[in-house]
Amino acid sequence: MNTIKTINITSNDLKFEADLLWDLAPKTCKAVLDILPLKIDLIHVKWSGFGVWADLGEVKVEELPYENNTIYLAKGEIMFYPGFESMKELLIPYGSVAFASKAGLHSANHFATIKNQDDLPELGRRTVEDGKQPVIFEI
Repeated sequence: MNTIKTINITSNDLKFEADLLWDLAPKTCKAVLDILPLKIDLIHVKWSGFGVWADLGEVKVEELPYENNTIYLAKGEIMFYPGFESMKELLIPYGSVAFASKAGLHSANHFATIKNQDDLPELGRRTVEDGKQPVIFEI
């Protein structure tokens, strides 16, 4: 098991800490750690419910299997979608999410869960009212 247990997520003045789920998604946890620090912009989901997401674009990630995969995520359950059928994405729910695209529902890897969730609705509000929000994922 890896010695790194958590990652830090910062968007402006909002700070979160997420526990990595090594027992359930070891390859996804390693792949995410390999791309940290990651500075990207979050926008509000279009079809999925109450969440914010980022297109990882040209970020290089090893090919991953489905691990701890689900369509339905709860508040704070961070998912990584390594581009099985479309683009690579990272999604943070601030409420209930059914991960989807215009083509329908997708299954993605739940690899971490945010511990301090009180400010997650504020992150969601900011993406709705103010537009894209900068975020840094780091150890």
